Amino acid sequence: MGREAEAEVRFRGQSGRAMLLLESDRLILRGGLRARLARGELGAATAQDGVLRIETVEGVLEAALGPAAEAWAKAVAKPPPGLADKLGLRSDRRALVIGAVGGLDLAEALAPFRAAGPGDAAMVVAELPDSAAFAAAWAEAGPLALPFWGVTRKGKASAFAEAELRAALRAAG
Repeated sequence: MGREAEAEVRFRGQSGRAMLLLESDRLILRGGLRARLARGELGAATAQDGVLRIETVEGVLEAALGPAAEAWAKAVAKPPPGLADKLGLRSDRRALVIGAVGGLDLAEALAPFRAAGPGDAAMVVAELPDSAAFAAAWAEAGPLALPFWGVTRKGKASAFAEAELRAALRAAG
């Protein structure tokens, strides 16, 4: 989502100038007031007279955003995109899945959008625990000339980091 604005904010009995950042998974306040609220901790959002009002698990947050308050209220109320949305999956954009899918979130996102074969696919999706899995998936997917989604584990615990995947994709052309 990436919505951001600077405003006068009242929250948890304090007030001050803060930068509000609305991400797909959380609302972040930086500056004079600091907070990190997961999307699940946000309740009803309304806008009145240029003030955004969000009910949260920690109390009401008010931000003087002026004319942008209405758009912010709508953005907060809109559910964050799911994994299928992020991958661009729809009934007319199915994925050819190469290899095993061990991640429950990924398996659930792919389930209703699996292509029967390459002719039915708009993209290829492969879960890539390591560079060997990438090599095998790319050998199968490369000749299909479809967009390729390589899903790796995030963070330092990953045996196949995102930077390595990008390097491997660039090397593969």
